[in-house]
Amino acid sequence: MTDDIRPLGVVNRALPGIIQDNQQTPFRLDRRGGLFTMPGGFAAQALADQGTYFTAHNATNDASTTLAGHAAPVLADADATLVKPFLHLLMNASATTRAYLRSIEIEVVTAGATATQACWAAQLDTTARGITTPGTALTTVNPNTESTATPSLAPTGGAIVVPVETADVRHLGHGTLRPSIEVAGDRKIFLFGSDPGVAAAQSDTAATAIRTSVVCLPPVILGAGKTFLLALHGQASQNAAGVYKVRCDWYEV
Repeated sequence: MTDDIRPLGVVNRALPGIIQDNQQTPFRLDRRGGLFTMPGGFAAQALADQGTYFTAHNATNDASTTLAGHAAPVLADADATLVKPFLHLLMNASATTRAYLRSIEIEVVTAGATATQACWAAQLDTTARGITTPGTALTTVNPNTESTATPSLAPTGGAIVVPVETADVRHLGHGTLRPSIEVAGDRKIFLFGSDPGVAAAQSDTAATAIRTSVVCLPPVILGAGKTFLLALHGQASQNAAGVYKVRCDWYEV
């Protein structure tokens, strides 16, 4: 009988420890002896299986206690300075761990009164951009029932106020979700690193119809102490805050 000269490795479902840069490390094998490679992009099942995929959402499923945004968010609050974000994502982690954003979904429960447009702006800051007026922490979840890992990313939503940006801020873009006031039931979906073609079609163009808007943002990678900010605003003042339900997901490695 011919000897099996294939290289051997240890199979273990447990997530291996962090390997530092410029150090040799053994290969990972699956339970059939195949080389284990982590697929990128939207391979959420594999990421969840190793306990590095997380989601977050409103703390309660109740329209009266969902997240209220700013009462009168206008362009000046979300332009180059972006001092009034609706979502604030801060990465609290060691220098070797990074968070990779996948998606954010925002559903309108109550539209902000008298607004004339629904716009967005996104920004990265390479420092831990502090919060001067707090919002509400989202509930974070590890959907892998076999994993007890907890996320390092801290997502917060609501009528948040932050200091003016630092010199190292990076603007990811801005745009209009609808050219009219929001409608209850509108959905705003932000995808990170996705094909821009998925944003080509809107669900409806009528001013009073419910609309699903898809925005494709570049891949966002947050290292330790880095911040992602997403603002919702109109081009004219509104006299009552919009109320929203929020879901987002990401992975950390």
